[in-house]
Amino acid sequence: MSIEALEQNARLLRICECIFETGEYIASTVVEAEWLQTFGLELQGSALVLPSGIEYLDQEFIEQSLRDVGVISNLPHIQLKNCVESTNQELLKAISDEGIAGKVVLAEMQIAGRGRFGRNWYSPVGRNLAISLGARIARTPDDLGAISLVVGIAVASAIHELGIDVVALKWPNDVLLGNRKVGGILVDVVQATTPIDIVVGIGLNVGGGSSTEKIIDRPVADLLDYCGFPIRNKLAGSIIRNVYESIDKFEISGFRSFLEKWNALDALRDKTVTVSTSSNVINGIARGVRNTGELCIETNDGTTHLVNAGEVSLDYTI
Repeated sequence: MSIEALEQNARLLRICECIFETGEYIASTVVEAEWLQTFGLELQGSALVLPSGIEYLDQEFIEQSLRDVGVISNLPHIQLKNCVESTNQELLKAISDEGIAGKVVLAEMQIAGRGRFGRNWYSPVGRNLAISLGARIARTPDDLGAISLVVGIAVASAIHELGIDVVALKWPNDVLLGNRKVGGILVDVVQATTPIDIVVGIGLNVGGGSSTEKIIDRPVADLLDYCGFPIRNKLAGSIIRNVYESIDKFEISGFRSFLEKWNALDALRDKTVTVSTSSNVINGIARGVRNTGELCIETNDGTTHLVNAGEVSLDYTI
């Protein structure tokens, strides 16, 4: 990131904290006011303010929802932030001698959320769910290729608990509703030797779908189009529980025990796809994934190619 971008992010963080603390911020120019509105802030008279009519995160509610389902002795250490560059980065900063396992960061707003391949992830204030979870896994690095799939299944389970039954997963880290992307997963490996320390970042559109479409100029899905408001706090607690339960299961039995669930959620299976890897482009039919998480692509000559990293083209709007 350039020095100019770093300075801009630092300035934006200061402005956002000012709004959270004092309730408003007076922009110095019209251009600045318009820029701040792209992050979901609202113009009220001459002042930028937090948006109204949304469900803000409630740490006490989230923690109590975990206790209500029996998560007590291993209750995660949850931190709720107003505004961060990215929740993954915030959690990575918190690495200490005790590690980051069981540490969770949520934010009302991300100004520099990250997706795969360095892409930006848009997170307007109060209209997204930006959450990162730290974990330690006692498996070999060779097993780690499937971890984003495991987390995807956990996120799908949490969405199912909201009564939404149209969720699907696109290898390796996209969450779909009705063939449109509603969220994504980003796994940062902190320590690649056994035991493996990771940070799992999850971003979901919860009310910000329409504004996100304007920013990225592509149709997206929004959870609030499929179920009633409010859901952010309920979903946050459910994701925390499902992700840690799934990681525990993965640690014991590997990805093999998740294959049936993955197959039921697989948005690519038996579809014609194009996969761009670092070395070539593969055209073929997706034939599911292996026990170690690789995507299987069958080409016209009957050959099966195993892909462990790449970009899969799929029309979300079909």
